[in-house]
Amino acid sequence: MAAPQQNTVSTAVDADDINAWIGRFKDTLNKPETITKPTTGPNSWTNSFLSCFAPVDTCLITCCCPCITFSKTHHRLRKDPNLAGFSPINTTCLGFWLSGCICLPWLFQLIQKGEVRERYNIQGDFPIDAVKACCCLCCDLIQTDKEVAHQISQGNIPAVTQEVKPAEGMTYQAPAAPAPAPQ
Repeated sequence: MAAPQQNTVSTAVDADDINAWIGRFKDTLNKPETITKPTTGPNSWTNSFLSCFAPVDTCLITCCCPCITFSKTHHRLRKDPNLAGFSPINTTCLGFWLSGCICLPWLFQLIQKGEVRERYNIQGDFPIDAVKACCCLCCDLIQTDKEVAHQISQGNIPAVTQEVKPAEGMTYQAPAAPAPAPQ
């Protein structure tokens, strides 16, 4: 008799991603220097800020649905450099999209771009990143995505780790064994 097939349901919302983003936001709020400190490394961006029109497919996707490009870059940095297992609709994409409803997608981009600058030792600083993210988010997203793809193609593969921090106060303690019944 054949073994029963297990149905696996893939969801767009991943609790680990949510916890990782909450941790990144807390780190940014508690230690603003994580994104505000300038990077004085020897490297510069391999693609200019205004080279966002090529490739055309990335340009069109980013202009129509910037959350996909943002989440693709996030996936390369945090999960798999070759985009294995990437789904365009995922927790990061949904979070970025929701942040757009309250005019804050630039904040997600500032955090991610700061991480890219630090990881690949690229010159830059917070005020310039903030102006770019606020004034032309699509160009900024494309530049960041192309940079990460370029760095990976050069063999600078990030140590992919999903940072998951348990939420504070969310511990479970096993119940004590019941007392023996009186006799």
